[in-house]
Amino acid sequence: MGRLTDVGRDPHPAGPAPDDVRAPVRAAGAVLWRAADRGGVEIALVHRPKYDDWSHPKGKLEPGEHAAVAAVREVREETGLDCVLGRDLGIQSYAVGERLKTVRYWAAEARGGRFAPNREVDRMVWVPPDEAEAVLSYRRDAAPARDLTAVPPATVPVIVLRHCGAVARVRYEGDDADRPLTAAGREHAEILGGVLAAYGPAVVLGSPSLRCLESVDPYCRRAGGAVEAVPALSEEGHARDPAAGAELVRALVADGTPAVVCTHRPVLPAILAAVGQDTPPGRARDELLLPGEFLALHTAGGVVVAADRHAPYSISG
Repeated sequence: MGRLTDVGRDPHPAGPAPDDVRAPVRAAGAVLWRAADRGGVEIALVHRPKYDDWSHPKGKLEPGEHAAVAAVREVREETGLDCVLGRDLGIQSYAVGERLKTVRYWAAEARGGRFAPNREVDRMVWVPPDEAEAVLSYRRDAAPARDLTAVPPATVPVIVLRHCGAVARVRYEGDDADRPLTAAGREHAEILGGVLAAYGPAVVLGSPSLRCLESVDPYCRRAGGAVEAVPALSEEGHARDPAAGAELVRALVADGTPAVVCTHRPVLPAILAAVGQDTPPGRARDELLLPGEFLALHTAGGVVVAADRHAPYSISG
């Protein structure tokens, strides 16, 4: 079974703060890696002349920006390199003056581009992960570097997405398969378009129901692809053959096919149980994902080696 981390859930949800507490500074970054000529991997560390320190590429989120999107943007801005995200490496929290700063890190594979000194970063070096601690200026930054190699860095994502919020069944008079997203659901789908793109190109499979097709449409438009409607991923198809959707996802994992799979709440237990992810912490079996949430299954060698959960909105609790 892959390791499941309860991530993508904002540890500091939006809302009014006490008068004497300022909202934390939220940032995102990556442990950027590439295959080394001598075997294994090496990671990129950057030097910031403003602080005269060595760190992983990272930076503050822009207003309304998702952390996954920010991580990719910051890598590009600081290193000039494009990347695709892998597994979530967790959050670093520390004080900056009188404010708390949180930095969410991802593993990220470099996929082209070229470093050039810029106003934020004047130098970049590639080092083996086990040598990073000797270069990094802050001891806390060694943890995500070590975590990178806890499982194989080179993973393939199979993303299982529950469709975004849809018009309630009791309020819709037409065929249930034609029930659309709400205005909030469409907004979340647009955010997901950028978040899913951060994981790189993938085949897109979805239930034929309109609410699923609308949930992945922004990603398809961004990626220049199309969704393949799969009846087995619909509620009706699942009722006819409860094993079909699960077999599909199991095959994607086994084949190492990067994919986005959009489906419905009743279908999720069978799908996630088929790949060993049926008991995420704090969730009943019929609420494995909330509307718009997805589970990123990171696969290597035909098995799930890690999994993390994300949403296009903050989740308290």
